[in-house]
Amino acid sequence: MMNLKTIGLGAVMAGALMATTAQAAIINISATSTTPVLYTFDPGTYLIQWIGTADGGAYNGWNPSCPTGDCTSGWREVFSATTDTGPHPSFDTYSVPGPAFSSALAALAGFQSAPSIIDTQLDWNGSAYVPSPGGMIAQPWHVTIGAPTTVAFFIAEPTKEDNYGGVSLRFTAVPEPTTWAMMILGLGGVGVALRQRRRLVAVEAR
Repeated sequence: MMNLKTIGLGAVMAGALMATTAQAAIINISATSTTPVLYTFDPGTYLIQWIGTADGGAYNGWNPSCPTGDCTSGWREVFSATTDTGPHPSFDTYSVPGPAFSSALAALAGFQSAPSIIDTQLDWNGSAYVPSPGGMIAQPWHVTIGAPTTVAFFIAEPTKEDNYGGVSLRFTAVPEPTTWAMMILGLGGVGVALRQRRRLVAVEAR
């Protein structure tokens, strides 16, 4: 999952906007929206990074009880994601240890600098969601997708009306080793061609 193991939000996904396909993207997840952000990723390996407004994102962080954004505590960068389309989908929530932060920028810096991220899976037991023991994801955070995959991103906070802000993530496609090798060979070929062209120009100038 994200890990991309079980990330899901089905009934909500069904009513969401059409997914956008991306090999690399900035994904902005609003803490006030009841509609998840859908992205369909092409196969490949991606680097996941938290970003803020200074890096092209829409948000620096979010707060669950400060609709005007002027509060001094409770800031988060936690988000959830799923590929499950069932009526009570399993989903994963990504967080860091410790309490909420005193500002949006502090939350952003805290998540960016954390050595690892907590991945908590929540599954429906018939009447409520039950969390599974959290796994740890080391940063820098990479995820490999084997087939085109639609992921729903959302903030799992029930009272949206008093929320503020959101989470911005950058997904960057990471070339596979074979791709790097082809790029290096290609650049080497360009260098050889340029050297040969210089020699030809030098001979013609004599």
